[in-house]
Amino acid sequence: MTATRSTNAVMPSASAGRAIAGLPADNIRLDWIMALVSCAIVFGLYIDGWAHNHDKVDDSFFTPWHALLYGAVGLSGLVLVMSHFRNVINGHRWNKALPAGYALSLIGFFAFGAGGGVDMLWHETFGFEEGIEALVSPSHLFLALTGILIISGPIRAMWGRPANDSWGQLLPIILTSTCLVSIFTFFISFAAVTPETVLLVGPRPDWHALHDIAGIVAFVMHSSILVGAILFMTRRWRLPFGVMTLMFVVNSLLMVWMRIENTEEFLFAISAAAAGLLADFLLSGSKPADTRRLRLGAFLIPFAYSLGAMLVIQILGETAWESGGLWWEIHMWLGVPVLSGAFGYGLSLLIRPPAIPERAAA
Repeated sequence: MTATRSTNAVMPSASAGRAIAGLPADNIRLDWIMALVSCAIVFGLYIDGWAHNHDKVDDSFFTPWHALLYGAVGLSGLVLVMSHFRNVINGHRWNKALPAGYALSLIGFFAFGAGGGVDMLWHETFGFEEGIEALVSPSHLFLALTGILIISGPIRAMWGRPANDSWGQLLPIILTSTCLVSIFTFFISFAAVTPETVLLVGPRPDWHALHDIAGIVAFVMHSSILVGAILFMTRRWRLPFGVMTLMFVVNSLLMVWMRIENTEEFLFAISAAAAGLLADFLLSGSKPADTRRLRLGAFLIPFAYSLGAMLVIQILGETAWESGGLWWEIHMWLGVPVLSGAFGYGLSLLIRPPAIPERAAA
């Protein structure tokens, strides 16, 4: 099942022995396969995080959890290499044997393999990271970067095609974008809206400034990643209703599951769903030119996301954790969501800047 890109896709020539100019035709099946493999990669990442958070690993590079992650990455490489060789056999040049958007994914695969070797040597040389160290280790960040190159292939591939607004046509983009968001939130899980925000519940300690700062950073960073992904997607596609709710809920479930201590903590997914529904109501189906609607959504979505998560912390603090709830006063209860909304609004100005008047541009 393929769709032809009019600008550079050239179908195989009947002339034997002559290299085909241009890139192979767009391959919808490859988009779907890579999107599903991307989900497997992110699942491998999160199950590895779950194993570390629940003391299921020792100081060893060779673990079942690493095997799942590296196996999923290996599967992505197998798909890309097979597609590359198939197109070479069909007459395409070696340097132009993958559909548009996937050359970087193949480079990312080989770089990830090299990064895995470097990561093993890093552990042998400097020891294994503990806690937050694992999220900011240079070798791990390099693996994250190369993984992003692999996973983002369908987005690059579909960016240049005629837009289609249906769930069926956009699902590879939706899955891939959700995976990318989840990679970013994984690597800022030291400052993300997760059960670890329980540091803000119970009697307020005398020295609480660092806890307050950590809480503010958590709400602002996490909501900014989510709204940034939405703004990026709506710049190119008119998203059908439900896309943003799906992204918010899946990401919330992954983040909670990775660190879960009590099943009640899945209540965070309900607040994420509420923010996602608001995002769908404000931005689904919106046109790129509808900047007022976009600016409003860019402020209200992170505002609602942060406020909803704070309400969940308050509820869980008084019930499941029996710690007395969030110690913040009204200044923080409203100020932090407003700050999150302000960051979202600022992102909208960067992603969709105001048009420059022709007179000023001249």
